This record gives sequence, structure tokens and C-alpha cells, in this order.
Amino acid sequence: MRQNSDFSSEKHETFLPKLINASSDESADILYASGFHAPDEFLYFETADRKGIVVSPLEYSRACAEAKKGVEVIDRSDLMSQCGTERPFLPFFSKYLGVSKWCVPERFPLKTALELSREGIELVCAKSPFFPQRERKTAMEIAEIRKSVHATEEMMRCLHRMLSESKVNAQGYLELSGKIVTCDFLRAELEGNFKKMGYTASRTIIACGIQCAAPHNIGSGPVKAGEPVVADIFPRSDASGYWGDMTRTFLKGKAPKSVMRAYNAVKKASETAMSMIRAGVIAADVHIAAAETMAELGFQTGRGRDGMPCGFIHGLGHGVGLEIHEGPRVSPLNRKPLQSGNVISVEPGLYYPEWGGIRLEDLVVVTKDGYRNFNTMEKELEIP
Repeated sequence: MRQNSDFSSEKHETFLPKLINASSDESADILYASGFHAPDEFLYFETADRKGIVVSPLEYSRACAEAKKGVEVIDRSDLMSQCGTERPFLPFFSKYLGVSKWCVPERFPLKTALELSREGIELVCAKSPFFPQRERKTAMEIAEIRKSVHATEEMMRCLHRMLSESKVNAQGYLELSGKIVTCDFLRAELEGNFKKMGYTASRTIIACGIQCAAPHNIGSGPVKAGEPVVADIFPRSDASGYWGDMTRTFLKGKAPKSVMRAYNAVKKASETAMSMIRAGVIAADVHIAAAETMAELGFQTGRGRDGMPCGFIHGLGHGVGLEIHEGPRVSPLNRKPLQSGNVISVEPGLYYPEWGGIRLEDLVVVTKDGYRNFNTMEKELEIP
């Protein structure tokens, strides 16, 4: 095993050892804590005087090279001779470390939890984010997110060009190089380009017309002139694991008055929210101000004639980092203040089943006196 002496040996009475059993593909927490990318499950542990990961011999050399400074790397096979193959490993490992109670994340394997319980090892589910410090990004994290947003914006401009270069046929559908433009085609083009750039994007939202009334409808079928196209693009860096996130709404040709009114209301709500963002502002108050702005312009939130929710039907924003949706939430339910280093989306939207929806999203980092916007692309609805 690789040892590292960068840990304090000071004991804290309130400290509860932490344990994660997951792959870094499924757990942002284990990736954040260890710095190690692995497709298979491994262990991360943290006691009062040790931090480390336990990996298979297959991953040991790579883990030693990639794990964060201060993270001990243990080859699981070094301990198996003591544990034996018939005995569950984690109860043995817990006793090996002298741990009788672990703090675990909300998502923890049930089989493993039962094995620990049978051996008298207590588990406590974390009541707050497992690593609350993840909400306040470091300079390194901000730099990685900026790269991801830059790639996101590059592909958003690519989408704008394709829509701009498209022609409208006699039936009102868009054509590019003699072929009907579909949401599926546009999505495939963007996601393929992302992979060439070192990013992975899946289920990219390119929705047209009434499909836009459902915020997470990824869209399908032909794109029609005169109808809104909501493009919500969110790639993840293959190298760093950090996400980008951005939404624009476009419309080929002249927008109907009702759609333009909604677009202007969403744009105004974005401006209202941005003017409030700074460290110390209550997250819920930013959401409420954006919602009130749209309501004052005639766009109430409620239910339509069909009983379906309509108007501003989601939170104003969310944290972005190693997860596409993480803390802090910018919603009516979060009465906590924003903090310097929070990276949050600002994405007001309006949705109506009669004609579709509008959403505009930027990604910003909160500062002491305001914010820095990662996005530079303008907000314009109509594309000639």
C-alpha cells in the first residue's frame, strides 16, 4: 500500500468516519474525494487520521498515479489474505481500521449495509451533503467548469449556424443541404462533435414546438419555422468530470407575438435574477424575484385547462460541478444564502402546451460583490 503522511493525527470528538462504496462514474463524491476515475466500485474511507481508497490490483498502479495528494492507496489483495475469501471484506476492513460506526451517503449498497450491520458495524446516513465543501468551488474547479462551458457555447453557436443556414420549404419545415432538419439530426451532430472535443453529451435537449412545453423532453422529429426550439446543452469533460450547462431558445423566421412576449418576459426574469446574485443573498429570494417578474408581465404559474402545470414550473437554478444537478439549489425551498464560489445556473422558463416553451440559461460563479458569467453568447430568439 502507498502511505502518505499529510494527515493530521488530531482526534475530533464530533468526527464520524466516512465511507463510500461506489464507482466514480456513479458517485461524484468518491471522485471529488479521491480524484480517481474508475468504472468499477472501490472504497473511499476517511477517519480522524487517515484518508484512502481501496482498489483492486487491476487499478492499483493507476490509482497511485492519479489519486489526490494525501489519499492513501491500498491494494485490496494485500488485506485479503487476512480477511479470507469466505468472509465479507468491509466488516473486516472496518475492524482493521478500528471503526464501529460509519457515516455513509444516501446512496449506499444495501447488501453491503446488511453485511456491516450483521457484524455490529453501525451506519449513519449523512443528513446534509456528504461533502458540503463541494458547493464552494476552488479556483481549479472554476477553471475546469469554464472549459466545459466554453465547449458548450461552441456547440450552441454551431447549432445557431445550422439553423441560420437552413432554408424553409413549402411545408414550413427546415431543410439543410436538401434534407429535412430534425431534432434528432441536430442532437447527433452536437453530441458527435463533443466526443471529438473530449466531452460526453447524452440526451441533449433539442425540442421544437409543443415539445418544449415539457422542460426535459429531448425532442424528436422535424424542426418547423415559426416555432420555438429549446436547446439545452450539458456536456461532461472526459478528463476532469466537470460539466457545462447552457440553454438558448431559437426560432427560425418571425416569432408569433405570444411567443415573443414570453421570450421577453423570460429574458427580463434572467436580468432581474442576475442583478440580485451575490454572496449572502437568500437563494429562494432570487427565484421568487424572477417568478414575480414574469407574473407582472402577464405570465402566471398554475395549471392549464388540461390540468397540466404551466408557466414557470421549475426552480430558477442549481449548482453545477461534478454533477449536472447539485447544491445549492436556487428554488423557493432553499432559504440558505448563496456563498462565494457557488457555481449556479440561472434558467428562468415559461411553458405552455398550446405552443411550447422558452428557457434561457447561463452559468455563473457567485462572488462577494456579484457574479461572473461563464457565458458570452447573446440571447436572441429570431433567426432570419
